[in-house]
Amino acid sequence: MKPDGTSSFSTADEKLVSPKGNHVTEPDAKTGFAIKKCRQSNGTTWSYVFVHNSKVKKMEEQLEKDKITYFVHKTVRYFKKLGKQKVQHQEVPTVSGLVFFQGFPEEIQTYLDKNFPRTYLCKNCSTGKVAEIKDSQMQPFMRVVETSPERIRFLLHPYHYYARNRILLRITTGEMAGLEGYIIRIDRDRRLVMDIGGMSVAISGVHAEHFEEVEQSKTSITHENIFYQRNLQERQVLIDRYFHPVKDDKEVALQAENIDYLRKYALDEVAHNRITFNDTWNIYSFIIEEIGYYYSPFIEQFKEHLDPIMREGGKVLQEMEQIIKSPHVSPNEKIRYENDYQRILSQYNYLF
Repeated sequence: MKPDGTSSFSTADEKLVSPKGNHVTEPDAKTGFAIKKCRQSNGTTWSYVFVHNSKVKKMEEQLEKDKITYFVHKTVRYFKKLGKQKVQHQEVPTVSGLVFFQGFPEEIQTYLDKNFPRTYLCKNCSTGKVAEIKDSQMQPFMRVVETSPERIRFLLHPYHYYARNRILLRITTGEMAGLEGYIIRIDRDRRLVMDIGGMSVAISGVHAEHFEEVEQSKTSITHENIFYQRNLQERQVLIDRYFHPVKDDKEVALQAENIDYLRKYALDEVAHNRITFNDTWNIYSFIIEEIGYYYSPFIEQFKEHLDPIMREGGKVLQEMEQIIKSPHVSPNEKIRYENDYQRILSQYNYLF
């Protein structure tokens, strides 16, 4: 596989899929969703963070106090208590504590640095930059959540997985007018799959809406632009030299060895106090991002071929868990690592 989009694990070209959609099977989550808090729109974009579920309530209290525009996505779980026939429900933060903020990313991050140290706005895994969601996309999304929360589902695969060889459409009628995405059939239902800050979100029951085609030249996701330009730091540049597109199983095996070497190198360096836990964490985090960058676009077609790389990535995730559990990590660092780990799992866990 090459950054220019060619692949020796070749597949035949596919025709563009019509708005009727293709069938896709996703895990069935018997949950509904509910907005916890959303203030009036001021037209600026939205960004988001992942925080540990146990920290969400405290964060909400501070945000209320400071009159910050925010939105916590919550899952309503339905269950039956033993010996009782009535169905109970419980509202809990969804997607590992997903909190949206409206405003300019630089100002939001400054606020987070002051009030929630080591909490960082998430990057869009498709661009490598801090996620910015247009208010015109968020407002209809939140209207659907308010009126029909059961229609919303967060999907496991990255957006480009659903975008491949499909026509990008924009809804022009109804409460969802303005939303853009791809019409795909999931679990026998016609859904709009859209990009919310790099996360894939599906809205079910899309049947009566009118659509217009979005200009493909500016928005279509192809193999040519899957590999976006990145501004890497010096250490990241060095790590990136150990990652390469792969053309056959032999190159996959060599790439897996490179990841194993990087993991063991970081372990040895921190054991001899040549680098800090923070340096080690950043190395591991970037390794996972590199795996996602180079190989996630091809994981569905060539999952078995890429399995050795993914197994090594799983070992890196295990090392990250050990850092979080380490008694030598300060409480503030632990919070930062937990938040970052939740972000990584949300974006890349499907690979491993």
